[in-house]
Amino acid sequence: MADSKSGPSLRPVPETDEAETTLLSSHVSRRDGYTRMPSDGAIDISSFEHRLSPSPDQGLGISSFSSTPRRPIARVPVGSKTSSPVSPRSYHGLMSSPQETRHEERQARTPDMGESPILDSPVDSPKGTRTPSRLRKWFSGTWSKAAPPAYDMAEQQSPNFSRPPPQRDEETALRLGDRDGMVEHSSHPSPADDDDANEECDKPLHERYHVRKRRVSWLSVSILTLSVYSTALSCLWFIIAIVQPRWGRAISTNGGIAPATASVVCTLFAKTIEMSFVTVFISFLGQVLSRRAFVKKSRGMTLAEMTMRNWVIQPGSLITHWETIPYAGVTFLGAISLAATVAATFYTTASEAMITPKIKFGGWEHKVLQGHVRSQYANPLYVNTVCATPLRDNDPAEAGGSCLDVQYSGQSYRNLLSFMRTWDEIYANGTSMEDKLSDRPVGTTLLYDNTTMTSAWIESEFGDPAASFEDHGRIINNVTLAMPHPGVYEAAINPVNAILQPDDLSDVGEYTIRASVVSPSVNVLCVNMEKKELAPLIYTAWPNADTSPTGVGDQLIGSDNWRDDVPNMAKNEWLNRTVVDEIFKWGPEYKRRPPVFQLYPADFNMVANATHAAPASEWDQPARDALYLLAKSSALESYTLCELRSWVSPWCSTHFSISGIAGAHLKAHCEDKEDPDSYVKSYSDITWSLANRDWANVADQWRLSMDLNGGTYNNNASNARILTQLVLGQHKINPLMPSIAEALAVLSSSTLTIASLSTPFVHYWEYPKSILASPGALQRFNASLRTQEYTSSHTFAWHNIFYLVLFFVFAINVFCLGYLLARSGLVTDYTEPQNLFALAVNSPPSTQLGGDCGGGPGSRALVVPWRVGYARSENHYFFEEANDRPFKGKWSRPHARSSETLDGETEGEVEGPGARSSYKRLSTSRMWL
Repeated sequence: MADSKSGPSLRPVPETDEAETTLLSSHVSRRDGYTRMPSDGAIDISSFEHRLSPSPDQGLGISSFSSTPRRPIARVPVGSKTSSPVSPRSYHGLMSSPQETRHEERQARTPDMGESPILDSPVDSPKGTRTPSRLRKWFSGTWSKAAPPAYDMAEQQSPNFSRPPPQRDEETALRLGDRDGMVEHSSHPSPADDDDANEECDKPLHERYHVRKRRVSWLSVSILTLSVYSTALSCLWFIIAIVQPRWGRAISTNGGIAPATASVVCTLFAKTIEMSFVTVFISFLGQVLSRRAFVKKSRGMTLAEMTMRNWVIQPGSLITHWETIPYAGVTFLGAISLAATVAATFYTTASEAMITPKIKFGGWEHKVLQGHVRSQYANPLYVNTVCATPLRDNDPAEAGGSCLDVQYSGQSYRNLLSFMRTWDEIYANGTSMEDKLSDRPVGTTLLYDNTTMTSAWIESEFGDPAASFEDHGRIINNVTLAMPHPGVYEAAINPVNAILQPDDLSDVGEYTIRASVVSPSVNVLCVNMEKKELAPLIYTAWPNADTSPTGVGDQLIGSDNWRDDVPNMAKNEWLNRTVVDEIFKWGPEYKRRPPVFQLYPADFNMVANATHAAPASEWDQPARDALYLLAKSSALESYTLCELRSWVSPWCSTHFSISGIAGAHLKAHCEDKEDPDSYVKSYSDITWSLANRDWANVADQWRLSMDLNGGTYNNNASNARILTQLVLGQHKINPLMPSIAEALAVLSSSTLTIASLSTPFVHYWEYPKSILASPGALQRFNASLRTQEYTSSHTFAWHNIFYLVLFFVFAINVFCLGYLLARSGLVTDYTEPQNLFALAVNSPPSTQLGGDCGGGPGSRALVVPWRVGYARSENHYFFEEANDRPFKGKWSRPHARSSETLDGETEGEVEGPGARSSYKRLSTSRMWL
């Protein structure tokens, strides 16, 4: 017998002479833990007394029957494929206690019977070890294919232990041999003491499949292919998450891949990465543990380590079987397995958050955009031409003008009402303290009825009435309003700039443009003047004027031909001088003539200057560049003279934003020294723009549509009544009320919008013709662009946590791929349930797992190390303990109790009759699935 401290390696069994060996000492071995019954006896089943008594000495925890000494029933060795005699299951030899049976047999033996080492099962060997000779005997007995011994019912009462086992010739043995490739042992054991010394006696029991799989096998190739696929795509997924590419028209509603399709494709690929990753990692884990179990000098593998594969496959097992985590989770493989579990569980979610294309803003990028231009700013002929009307053939002379009048009046009144609504809210609140022009409400207008245009106050340093009063000693209301360039909208939707529109992004996209372009502006300068100060400009106050009373007080009006009395335009004719020439810049110094009005307007009325004649070209004088209005407030004795002029301002940039949800919006962003898109940054040498003379003609058409000259016949128009009540009565701005200059600027802003459609983005006209054919010439301008596109990126900051998930999957894939490439093929994965079961049921029992057959392994059993042993003579693989105790933990101490658990409970409790009752209920229950 081998030493009890010997390792689990196999050694040959000493030869025995069959003629000198009794049945109980026969070389035909049996499965450890069970006792071979006499081969030719018969027993009366009715003679048994049924009584269950637990056996505290049993390592397997199997209860045995306690009865009067009886003759055991002959049984077929475990593993035999031949049929066995029919006998009651409760009296079968498998239910007998090995210890009790041996005790009874030893009492029945004669003194000349020798003790056989085969009866000493490895389970009962010291410290639970199994010596090579015992393992060899176990293999020999288990896989014996002898025919079952026959029952002799006549010999039930007196067992015959001296009868030799039935003999069979070689032909019979081969005929009854294992069809799976296992070969029957010879009837005479080999005298050699080495497993390899004599193959005649120990013929190998060949395994069905080889334990190693070649690299070109289907399993190896498929796992390697999955590993390459998972590694490549997880690398791509991780790179995409870092780079965050924008897909442009490749993923859009109107081109390329539809957004919904792209989302499904990304989810599909993410799922395949997840599945292949789990498959590859489980294979890697099984290969590492199985190869470790083959190494004789290794620590083997434990049940806790075998369950790590369940973490990845069934993440919920981390909760249901948490007891394995303290033993396996603290190892290197355990840490990787935990990381793989988390990564595999959340990989599809991470892909959805980080990879699936979603609409997202990009960063600001500088770009040169292009837009079509057809005419210079405020060209009255072009404005008349493009006004949409179907009446041009019926009324070619006035159709365009009539169309403009309606357009001007409609937009102007809409703008004024919107402006007054804002001030109404401020007045109702009564808490506004804004007296600085740049901080006061601005006007808005509509472009194409779907785009809101928001203006901005500029040159606000000239808009302080208090400062002007100190300089000129009179109330001056001076404001300048800048509008965004409407051509930016046309450029934004122009296909030449390839900007994705909201309808390309499922009607919910948006983008923003900051265009470095000029902004059309209007300046309104209103000055309060006494009646006598206005006399040089009022026809009825001139000597010899042809006048008549109007019937409103002492008001006089000039005749219908009063314009004939106004001095003709001449080279040196500058009309009358006034006290406000310096303020309005009239006279020969400025080469500008003052206006002339037909009469003084009555209260709540306004009159307009109707004298305009272009100077001769040889005079070198500028044409008229302003529109003048004279208003009379009922609250003041004085009159208010207002001048309106327009130009394109270089101190602004146009901001355009459009959204499929919020609509489009144009805004003028002005006088910001930090604005890199200000037009003046593109043309730093530009000077202050001069007033546009063409706009005066546009404004004259506008005032006709508004009937701003209705004061000549005292029509008491509503628009004039509103405006005259806004005249400043003090040299300060009312924080709760707009001024007349502000209201006139907003009212006239419609002319800025209409006059700047399809006009240059720069401050000059560079083409020989005044009007270009449709669609016009493309003109470039600088801009900053921030667009939305379908982007593989996250939307919230906390989504950055998913970078770890993507990284872990990629890193573990690389690690697994490297491991698989470094190994020449695969070995059988004994962590897979089918392989584990096949190896376990063909392995001898062990006291290391004593008592764990019913309720499963306890805490100590989880850390018992196991190796895969190999019997070369039988060509058979089996599980064996790598040590007589766990290598680490509390059970690694030499005197630690094998039944001790983490909770101080015992694992090997003997089950009572209740357990058998449970088994009976389970074994007789009906199956539903």
